Amino acid sequence: MTALIVDANSRELRREVEILSDGILPFLLSNQIGAVYETLGSVENRYGNWVQVMLHSADERLLYPRRLEETLGSTNLISETASIQFQGQSFGRLTVIADLESEIEQFQSEVWRMALIGLGIVALTLLAILFILDKLFIRRLIKVADAADELAKGNYQLSLPEGSDEIGQLAKRFDAMRLRIHDQTESLSEARQRAETALEARSRFLATMSHEIRTPLNGIIPAAELLALSDLEPDQRHKVGIILTSGKALTSIVDDILDVSMFENGKLVLQTQAFSPAEICSEAIEILRSSAEAKGLKLLKACDVPPDLMCSGDANRLRQVLINLLGNALKFTRDGTISLHASVANPEKSRVKLLFRISDTGIGIPQDALERIFKRFEQADGAITRQFGGSGLGLSIVKSLMDAMGGSVFVESEPGVGSTFTVEVDFDVVGASNANTSPKLNGAREVGKGRTALVVDDNDVNLIIASAMLKQLGFDVDVSNNGVAAILKANESEFDLIFMDMHMPEMDGLVATRRIRSEGGPNAKTKIVGVSASVQVEDVEKCRAAGMDSFLAKPLRTEHLQAFLAEWEKESVA
Repeated sequence: MTALIVDANSRELRREVEILSDGILPFLLSNQIGAVYETLGSVENRYGNWVQVMLHSADERLLYPRRLEETLGSTNLISETASIQFQGQSFGRLTVIADLESEIEQFQSEVWRMALIGLGIVALTLLAILFILDKLFIRRLIKVADAADELAKGNYQLSLPEGSDEIGQLAKRFDAMRLRIHDQTESLSEARQRAETALEARSRFLATMSHEIRTPLNGIIPAAELLALSDLEPDQRHKVGIILTSGKALTSIVDDILDVSMFENGKLVLQTQAFSPAEICSEAIEILRSSAEAKGLKLLKACDVPPDLMCSGDANRLRQVLINLLGNALKFTRDGTISLHASVANPEKSRVKLLFRISDTGIGIPQDALERIFKRFEQADGAITRQFGGSGLGLSIVKSLMDAMGGSVFVESEPGVGSTFTVEVDFDVVGASNANTSPKLNGAREVGKGRTALVVDDNDVNLIIASAMLKQLGFDVDVSNNGVAAILKANESEFDLIFMDMHMPEMDGLVATRRIRSEGGPNAKTKIVGVSASVQVEDVEKCRAAGMDSFLAKPLRTEHLQAFLAEWEKESVA
């Protein structure tokens, strides 16, 4: 832009210098120097941007002005020179220097003014466009977006923009989609409510059926176990064995169904306690040894786990896993051996990986059924269910327990040769204990000698059975058939153990336990054991919350009662 201004002013200055040189030529011809001075002075004053006018003679003498300015302060100067000639003879040259600074500043100021005006026009245009876009599109699109946000929150009533344009069509389609989602959500909500109601009803049904089935079993299994200890003829002992086997099988099925229910409802809670893996292996073997011997099978144990190793975790669930796998091997093995091998894979100071291998010489599993056997209600084939029985839940429960404990279980098998199930699970190490300090299961036979127990149950059969089992273990036993009578006896005499039924008329075991604990009588600190055919997690938690120290499920089993008493004896000694 500056170059254009300079070029235009240079052309104008050149024209004016040529005109001026022609004007002073007559004065030079007539040697009228004064007239030259007067003419050049008046012209120089007339043009405000001329900063210097110089006239040189033909021999380069300065004729005008007499003295030149030493410095010119501007940087925007232009200069034009015209030769003064007449009939081929040179009379000198005229030079004019002009300062364009004011013109350039004025031009730049005008440019800025025009630019600002242009920007203002552009801004106003943009604002107008934005206003139109906001009114016609943006506000309406925001309404659709707000409606989408409210739809995500479950509000289906927010208004939508109307119109026949694209946004209006979008709003109509969105509204139609919103109505469909609303209808589907209501349908899903109703279906969910029905499913939750059905699930709650199923849970209540399972709890009720468990209680109702366990109650008569509590009269069958313990009575059969006590009968088996008496002097019987071989044929009689065989029939009692059938009763025991059938009762235990039915109890196992009920336990499996309740475990599956807990897994589905997310109610499985792992208990953390210190335990000896070596003792868990011994207990699992001892629990199933009599069953193995009854079938003529060898039940072997090889434990490479240090006997003084103590871990932290759910010992009961680990024992359940081993018993399930050993029981599964026992079920499908006609002759030969079943073995449990325990070892430590990577012993560290704070954590260990335990490996348990349960092998059998049973019927084996086809390769195409190896994955299927860990699913619920699945066995290798239907003929196995008919031949060997079972609910098909044992291995699925093992898999679910291992998943909950962060472990794994897998199987290797060959039909006709046998199977090997391997369990891997990590536990924290909590220290070491002296080996063989905990009593064996059968070591509890005389644990009740010189001790007293109070049994509280509203069922006469249960009172007879529990009393007989405890007397068999050496206890002096007193009984009560409701919570009110139990409180009276607890206030009169001190007992070493109290076995309290959970559900009773007049006053249930929960209220009776709270009263015994709160009234400060002789049994305020006595160990109270909850006994119930209701064995769901919430039932056990209710017993704990009421002040009970332990829990035993009905039907009472001799080995379970012995295990509890052995643990109680160990705590008493400690």
